[in-house]
Order: sequence, then C-alpha cells, then structure tokens
Amino acid sequence: MTSSPVARTVAVAVVAIFVTYLPITAVSVSLTTIGGATGASTAGLQWVTVSYIIPVAAVILSAGVFGDLHGRRRVFLIGMALTAAGTAIAAASATAGSAALGILCAGQVVTGVGGGLIVPTTLGLIAHAVPEPARRARFVAMWATGLVGGLTVGPLASGVILRYAGWGWIFTPVTVLAVGTAALAARWLPESRSPTGRHLDWPGQIFASVAIAASIFGVIEGGQAGWGSPRAVLGLVAGAAALAGFLRVETRSTSPLLNLALFRSPAFSAAGVAALVALFALVGTIFLLSLFFGAGQHLSPLQIAVRLLFLNGVTVVAGPFVGRLLGRWSPVGLLAFGLALGAIAMLCLTGLRAGAGIGDAAWRLAVLGVADAFMLSAVAVAAIHRVPHDLAAMAAAGNTALRQYGGTLGPAVLGAVLTTRMGSGASMVDALHTALALNAGLLLAAALGCALAARLDRQRVATSNT
Repeated sequence: MTSSPVARTVAVAVVAIFVTYLPITAVSVSLTTIGGATGASTAGLQWVTVSYIIPVAAVILSAGVFGDLHGRRRVFLIGMALTAAGTAIAAASATAGSAALGILCAGQVVTGVGGGLIVPTTLGLIAHAVPEPARRARFVAMWATGLVGGLTVGPLASGVILRYAGWGWIFTPVTVLAVGTAALAARWLPESRSPTGRHLDWPGQIFASVAIAASIFGVIEGGQAGWGSPRAVLGLVAGAAALAGFLRVETRSTSPLLNLALFRSPAFSAAGVAALVALFALVGTIFLLSLFFGAGQHLSPLQIAVRLLFLNGVTVVAGPFVGRLLGRWSPVGLLAFGLALGAIAMLCLTGLRAGAGIGDAAWRLAVLGVADAFMLSAVAVAAIHRVPHDLAAMAAAGNTALRQYGGTLGPAVLGAVLTTRMGSGASMVDALHTALALNAGLLLAAALGCALAARLDRQRVATSNT
C-alpha cells in the first residue's frame, strides 16, 4: 500500500474507535440526570452502563473471524450502521415515559454489538495496512489515543448538551459521527479478508456470551439484593458453568475463538490480566466518580465533565509520548509501570472528601490520566508481543475481549461495593474509598505480574539467542 491509503485506513480506524468509546463516558456523566428522569436505582443505572459494554465484550471474539471470512470493510460498515441505529433508539427512549429505561438499555445493546464489531476490525485494518510490527506499534498507539479521545470528549459533549436539551440528545453526536465515518469508510477502505482455515466457532461464542452476561447479572444482583439471593447465585453459577463450557469447547475446536495455547506466552498472559484489570479500574472509577460528583456533590453534568477532563485529557496528551517509548522499551515493562502508577493514583483518590473542590480532584485525576496512557497504549502492543504472526489477530481479539470484560465488570463490581457499603451505613465518601482501595490492590497485583512476565520474556529471548 502507498502512504496515502495507509494514512486513510489509520485515520478511519482512529475515528471509528473514537466513536465507539464516546458513548461510555457520555452516558456516565449523565447517569444522575437519567436516574432523576426515569427513577432508576443504582442497579438500574449500572444496567444502563453495562448494557453497552456486555455486547461489546461478547461479540469481539467472533468479530475478527467475521472480518476474515466476509471482509473487514463489510464488517466495519455493519458495525457503524448498528452504532447509528442503537444510538438513535437510545435517543428516542427519552420520550418513552415509563418504558424509557428498558428502551434505553435496548438501544445500548444494539450500539454495543456495533462496537464489538468495530473494535477488533479497526485493529485488523491497521495490521493489514501496516504489516511491519515496529512501524505498526506507532499506529496502534494512535488507535489507543483515539480510544481515550472518545472517553475524553464524551463527558464534555454531554455536559454541554444537558445544559440546553434533554438527556436523549446526548446520543445524537454519536449517531451523526457513525453515519459520517461509515461514509468515509465506504469511500476509502479497501476490502481485505483472510478466509483460509477460518470458520465461526458458534459453541464458543454462545458459551462466552452467556459467561459474560450471567456473571455481570450475578454481580449486580448480589450488590442490590444480597450475595445469597437466588438471582445472584443463579447468575454467578451460570456464569462459572458457561466459562467452564467455553474452555472445554475451545480445547477441542479446530478453529477456536481463542487458542488457549496463547496463554503459554508470559507476555500474552500478563497483558490479558492487565487489560482486564486496567479497564475494570478505569471504567469502574469513572462510574463511581460520576455518581460521587453528581449525587454526592450535586454537580452538573458539565461540572463533572470538566473534572474528568483532567483524567482523560491528560491521557490523550501523554499517549503520543508513550507511543514513542513503545518503540524503545519492552511493552510489558511499560505496562507494569502504568499499572503501578495507576495503583498510586487510586490511593491518591482516596484523599477526596465530601467537600473536595476541583483543585483537590484535578491533580489526583491527572496522575491516573498518565497511568492510563501507559496502560491503554502498552497493553495493545504487549498482547501481540512475541506471539506468532499467524496468531496475532486472535491474540489481539482475545486481549480486547478481556479488556472489555474488565470494563463491564468494573461498574458492576465497584457499584456493588458502593451499594453494599452504603447499605451497611457507610457514607458515600467512605464507600467510594473502599472501592478505590480495591482498585489499587488489583492494579498493584497486575503490575507485579507484568514485571515477572517481562523478566521471563527477557530470559526466553536470551536463551533463544544462545
């Protein structure tokens, strides 16, 4: 490919991932407003958030196979069409009265299926356009910056819209951008596919989808109705059984969604755990802080967005610098650094009090923003580090699925912690601190795992060179 087609492909991929992640934080800062308009409980607001992320995580593993079989350009366009349709449904739900919450969640599901198709397809488009690993790392870092850009602009756009219009209008920018991006893709993207030896693993897809949805249902119900409630137990047991079924099916499939042999690579295993923990902490923290700033401090959506800008905006600024480091340093080592810094940032955030002003929040969120730049940029590169070329696409899809599952678990688990602690008499601030401390512990454990993996990786390289 010439430089112009490469630039166009990368540009479309970056804009598309921006559009895909825009709804996450656009909805997060609007949760208090949506709750006030619909009467939704904390559990109901959790479902508004995870109704988008669950289908993203569930569809990602098969999306790469769809692209290989039927063409990445075609799958990309379908994903964008679903994104536009889903956000249009979500926008219309604001006029549905008592049915608004259910229709909103349905729109989120449709949008999430579109996002699940887009995320791995954009990485596949970049890999096809830029086959050289060293050069590709820089473009993957751009892709990660586009992802964080969506998380950054989402709150600001919603904050401004909610000053002048109802909450249904927060979805309109995504609809418009999805249609525009699809038009550019239809004109610029070449078709590409790799059908040899590939077929859809329907049993694996079904088991994976049930495992993700059931486990999240169990966690949310546990936080709302008690961990011993029949619905919580049923969800968690069903999720565990489906996971066992998925692992069994994948070991026997001739064309698995996820080749379990990939986990023999220390770098891939560490990147997978890190991806899950990083998005668990990031999306979960945004969910918690949105509730704290909105319900606890009674700030407007725009005021919440300005505070979150110190998190996501710093990540956008730091992203290109991390991209340059990825060409010089071990991606697993940089990932370990980002996770450790993230743990420090979470401990800093436990210093927030009920009357904390913007200055108290800003520097703490900025530290987390730098950590996120390292985590989000390095994890995508670390996932395919040392992985055989023919398994690189599958490794990227598997890592992305774990990342999205972490993003789904974050609001569910941390929301359950918040609900449980407040239900036992703790203040919102104390409950928030408990959830943030849990985040810090998980990030630190993942950092230690990555540091060990980086050491094992160096030893393997040294052994292979002797």
